[in-house]
Amino acid sequence: MQAPSVRQFCFYWLPPLLFTGGILTLSGDLGSSARTQELIKWFFSWIPFLELEQLQEGHGYLRKAGHVMAYGSLYWLWFRAFLWRFSPRLRPAILWSLGFCLLTAMMDEGHQALEASRQGRILDVALDFGAAALAALALSFKRI
Repeated sequence: MQAPSVRQFCFYWLPPLLFTGGILTLSGDLGSSARTQELIKWFFSWIPFLELEQLQEGHGYLRKAGHVMAYGSLYWLWFRAFLWRFSPRLRPAILWSLGFCLLTAMMDEGHQALEASRQGRILDVALDFGAAALAALALSFKRI
């Protein structure tokens, strides 16, 4: 198979590469709990009846929801690129996409383990990979 044209590269491969880069950038101090908590406080400050304690309780859930949304989206972007590459073969596209999501999750948590303001957790790798697998399952139903 030929190398993709610049247009094909920008359409299929650049989005998952940039999204992966964004995830790995946020795995440093920039995506720490303290920073996202400040962002959430600022974002929801316009709601008059919302207490600070409620925001702190919901902060962990919002971060986990962010993991699920990010890795579900990442899977879709990689799947789209690999499906174009392996078309019409579905299995390689699914497996390569899941593999890249797992690799990203492992690099993400590995980087967090090296940061003073973060903690790398194997359960987060499982959550991230689970979100990618759920996206794979959802997309497989759509393609039937």
